[in-house]
Amino acid sequence: MSDATVATPLPPFPPEPTRLPPPAGRPGPFAIYRRAFGEVRTYWPHLAAVLVLGLAWIPIALLLPLPVKIVVDSVLGSEPLPGPLAAWLPGLADETVLGLAVALAVVFALLQAGWGFADWLLREWVAERMVLEFRGRMFLHGLGLPVLDDARGSFDTTSRISHDAPAIQWTALYGVIPLVVSCASLLGVIAVTAALNAKLAAVALVTAVPMILLVHASQKRLREGWHGVREAETDSLSVVQESFGALRVITTFGQERREQARFLEAGTRALSSRLRVVRTEGMIGMLFGLTVAFGTTAILYLGVRDVQTGALTTGGLLLILGYAAQLYAPLQQIGKHIAGQQHALASAERAFGLLDRRPIVADRPGARPLGRAEGRVSFHGVRFGYGDREPVLRGVDFEIPKGTRVGIVGRTGAGKTTLLNLLIRQYDPEAGEVRLDGIDLRDWRLADLRNQFAVVSQEPVLFSSTIAENIAYGRPDATMAEIVAAAEAANAHAFVSALPEGYRTRVGERGLKLSGGERQRIALARAFLKDAPILILDEPTSAVDVATEAGIIASLERLMAGRTTFMIAHRLRTLRDVDLVLRVEDGRVFPDADETAERPAA
Repeated sequence: MSDATVATPLPPFPPEPTRLPPPAGRPGPFAIYRRAFGEVRTYWPHLAAVLVLGLAWIPIALLLPLPVKIVVDSVLGSEPLPGPLAAWLPGLADETVLGLAVALAVVFALLQAGWGFADWLLREWVAERMVLEFRGRMFLHGLGLPVLDDARGSFDTTSRISHDAPAIQWTALYGVIPLVVSCASLLGVIAVTAALNAKLAAVALVTAVPMILLVHASQKRLREGWHGVREAETDSLSVVQESFGALRVITTFGQERREQARFLEAGTRALSSRLRVVRTEGMIGMLFGLTVAFGTTAILYLGVRDVQTGALTTGGLLLILGYAAQLYAPLQQIGKHIAGQQHALASAERAFGLLDRRPIVADRPGARPLGRAEGRVSFHGVRFGYGDREPVLRGVDFEIPKGTRVGIVGRTGAGKTTLLNLLIRQYDPEAGEVRLDGIDLRDWRLADLRNQFAVVSQEPVLFSSTIAENIAYGRPDATMAEIVAAAEAANAHAFVSALPEGYRTRVGERGLKLSGGERQRIALARAFLKDAPILILDEPTSAVDVATEAGIIASLERLMAGRTTFMIAHRLRTLRDVDLVLRVEDGRVFPDADETAERPAA
């Protein structure tokens, strides 16, 4: 297939996909805000400080138009100083009054700058810390979630942690607090304006009604629209992560253009969804602007007529126009805020949805602590399956004494790895019990239980840190001497020492700077250092050549000494020193006497 065929141009605006109605149990805005405040309860004092600081600005804001009124009425005109200033400062010359007006303007400007800086600094400090803590909570919870419960797997979880977690600040901090401050400011402006001219205050309020109705009518549509945007952006992100995770396959088959087209298709759907929502928000903003313009024009017209009839001074008109601007500003802010909050509510709902997912396994109430297990393992009537599919294992019964070396064989997909995943409690059985030292695994504390196992898998997973940090992953408090001793036991010390930076060498993403055999030896060193009583070996030599396998098997012999060991293997020589072979077939597990008899001698 040619590149021209693969990279078919995509339509710039695909038709809007048919959207399912929102779930019946979807929470309303108030429920989301309540949940957001509950999630950040440790920051309630800080949020209260932000609210107090916002309310403190309102009386200062009401005084901002005062210098203009003084200049127009008392300097250019012959009116006395407004309010109590006339009693406090009687008989001032025009130059003195002008100086007073300028001084007030400067003071108000300094107050505004200082307040703005303090408000910004406090908000940013609280917002960033809230988001970081909330994102960390989502990350920890996401590590315990099943991948198979969502067709997009980890991509959706990654998107929610990366892009939806900041919604906690837009709901808990920038959601209710600015709304309360704006409403308080609105009430203050209305009270002052009504005291100056009740008729103009009524005109301003009447023209504000359409803004309120418009916001109320559009918020549900906007929220649903932002839900669609976030879902579409998650699909686009999943293409990126999947493609870079399979980069070698893509380049080997020469499918770069195909993946680009797939990414552009997903990205175009996300773009068109976002543009539809932005278009709605833009129309709301335009109607807000028209309403404000109409209200301001009406106030100006009626105010000029009052000045002409002597019912209002020119300075009073300018003061009312200033207050009208302050009246419409909170209204516009409230309207735009409520409209913009639909994006935050949609993201917050997705973030809370992640936290509401049940983990695969969890501690039972009253779970027992566990120090170091003896290593006795037994399965009793165990049945397990993935989702709605047929059970992978059913009626599994066997007992393994401590210190026994167990080989596990069976065809690909028979359930060998599933058997070991049940043992280390990656999953819980649908029926029956898996026991360690005679106790159901679910009755042990999960963290203590996991400390009883050292795992070496077919494809060892290394992190993009140093060799020393990878070896000490199961024991972060290990000393350098202990790390080196574990590497020597795994026959890894020689090649590590030959590297320019030795144990400080960074291995790259997933250990790609090391060969397969070197990565396997690092994984073995990790198991040596953890010194767990039970060892899980999932085809540890299947991905290496025969010469490398011999060295790994020698390391495995030392590692298995004195430990209960379960080893999955297809090569018979890997199982030559096991005490028992279990065969997994058709969902059943049973001893394989023939396999044991055919094992080559050491």
